[in-house]
Amino acid sequence: MPLNLHRKTLCLIPVIVALLFLQGCSTRYIATSPEYVIYEGEANQHRRLITAERNRIFQIITAEEEFQKICPRGTIVSYKSATPYQVGTIVETKIDHIFNLDWRTQVVEIIPGKKIRLQFLDGFFSGGTEIWELNEAGNGTAVTHTIIVNPKGIIRKAVWNVKVRLKHDKMVEIVLDNLKELCETS
Repeated sequence: MPLNLHRKTLCLIPVIVALLFLQGCSTRYIATSPEYVIYEGEANQHRRLITAERNRIFQIITAEEEFQKICPRGTIVSYKSATPYQVGTIVETKIDHIFNLDWRTQVVEIIPGKKIRLQFLDGFFSGGTEIWELNEAGNGTAVTHTIIVNPKGIIRKAVWNVKVRLKHDKMVEIVLDNLKELCETS
């Protein structure tokens, strides 16, 4: 009897591993909009309605000192190119939380007051895309942050599904909450 129980336990291991790989795959932050099909990977999206003008929000996102104010503790974002923030600007991000991550992105498209698109150059999200979109919405601005990522290899995909996506979701929500607070109280 104990041998039979041991075999049943071993049979459950692949099921448990599969569930861990799939954890978070149905998160509400996955975007399926047709505009993102040109990119390879999962589109992870967060939104916030902020009672502020688009240009004010754009200024905060594109000014290093202002952007640093809305980052969660343990996150350092620095712009490694001459100002103003423009196509070609390199943005370095370092996160020191439960785990350490760092990467560089480069601005590849910018429409002042409306849109910023960056390309991940290295790190965990290498090859992915980050997009900030600012759209008028009533007496405010709808701010959308999207990343499209396709982690390479089974280990990175597992880490994305089990840990990194959840951490990313939490951190982006904090950034958007802080952005909303900064814009609506100043």
